[in-house]
Amino acid sequence: MKTYKTENTIHSLANEPEQFYNLNSKYDKMVSVLGGSLNLGQPINNELDLIDISRKGLPKSVIVTLSGLLGISMEKMSDLIHISHRTIQRKKSDDLLNVYSTEQILEIAEVISKGIEVFNSLEVFTKWLHQDIRYLNFQKPLNYLDTSFGTKMVLDILGRIEHGVYS
Repeated sequence: MKTYKTENTIHSLANEPEQFYNLNSKYDKMVSVLGGSLNLGQPINNELDLIDISRKGLPKSVIVTLSGLLGISMEKMSDLIHISHRTIQRKKSDDLLNVYSTEQILEIAEVISKGIEVFNSLEVFTKWLHQDIRYLNFQKPLNYLDTSFGTKMVLDILGRIEHGVYS
C-alpha cells in the first residue's frame, strides 16, 4: 500500500476544516472528506484510483468519519451503505469494507465535497441535507444517499443550486 509523504499529506476535513477550502482537486477534497490521506493510505488522483480503492475496500474508520460529518448515527450510516449496524460494530477500525459499500461511501464523499463547495460551509450543507426539499417531493436529500441514482440526483440538485436554478 502506497503511503503519502509528509508534504503531500491531505488532512481530514473533520480535524482541519480550513485546509479543505485550499484544496483544488475534486479528488483531494474527497480524500479530506474520507478522513485524510493517512487514513486512506493511498492517493486518489483520478477515476482509476477510485476503481482501485473500490476493489480493495475502505477501512471501517471512514464510516465513523462520514457519520460525524453528516451528523447522523451509525445506524443511519449503516442503512446508507447497506451493511447491518451489528456487522459494522464487529469490525475493527482498519478492517476493509466490501466493494459495494466502498463505492457507496465514495459517492457520498463526492456529494459532501460538492455540497461544501456549493454552500461554502459544512454546517450549512449538513443543515440543507437534513431539510425537506421541494424538488425531492419534500423529502430530505440525506435519504437519497443510499443508492447511486440518489447520489446522482442530489449532485444534480447541488449543481442547480450552484448555478442559481430554483431547486
